[in-house]
Amino acid sequence: MLFGSIISATDPVAVVALLKDLGASKRLATIIEGESLLNDGTAMVVFLVMLDIVEGKPTDGLAITIKFIRLAVGGVLFGLFFGIILTLCLSRINKKPVLETNLTITFAYLTFYLAETHTIHVSGILALVSLGIYTSHFGKPRLDKHSSHAIHTTWSYIGFCAETIIFMLAGLIMAKAAHEREDVWTDIFKTIGLYALLHLIRFICLFVSLPVMRKMGYPMNLSHVALLSYSGLRGAVGLTLCLLVMKSPNVPD
Repeated sequence: MLFGSIISATDPVAVVALLKDLGASKRLATIIEGESLLNDGTAMVVFLVMLDIVEGKPTDGLAITIKFIRLAVGGVLFGLFFGIILTLCLSRINKKPVLETNLTITFAYLTFYLAETHTIHVSGILALVSLGIYTSHFGKPRLDKHSSHAIHTTWSYIGFCAETIIFMLAGLIMAKAAHEREDVWTDIFKTIGLYALLHLIRFICLFVSLPVMRKMGYPMNLSHVALLSYSGLRGAVGLTLCLLVMKSPNVPD
């Protein structure tokens, strides 16, 4: 289950960028981004719960349930609280792109930091998801087009830098680990096979769910299913979780 939580986190950045270049519908890109937001947050909560079990920390069914609810529900409520404050601050500012951009950055990092502290200890990712959804729905209409453009451009650059750093760190650490292992080629072939298998499983799940999604108002066809299957690429979140496992002294080799 720990491994499943790691490989379930998707990274839609490259796929959404490709969709924009191809002129695909914004609705399809929104589905991919929305899935990733909720999927990554849930995967992180399951990962933290499973990591305690793998590390051998004393726990039972009740403790696991309480921790899961605290991380998931507490993270959402915590993010909503800061989303309300951020929206109120944005409503009192008018046509100041620099100040509005700085506010979104400050609230995002402050929300994640406070959520992950030992005192509060809820899911920082889910807190950011609820903060972003609330602010996008209630705070974004209060911004003019210049402020919206400035915020979007700044956050796109921050996301690019963050993903680049994670991929560089993961590449260096994996290269070092590969150099020290004797059966590295076996691991490489297993990884390639797993990559193909994950896409096949994702395609089957989406294909089976196609009639239900159509009834729910998502007019999709097989080409959409194939594109959504490809959008399940694993990225920065999965690599970060892998690094946490590798650097944990209590996880067996």
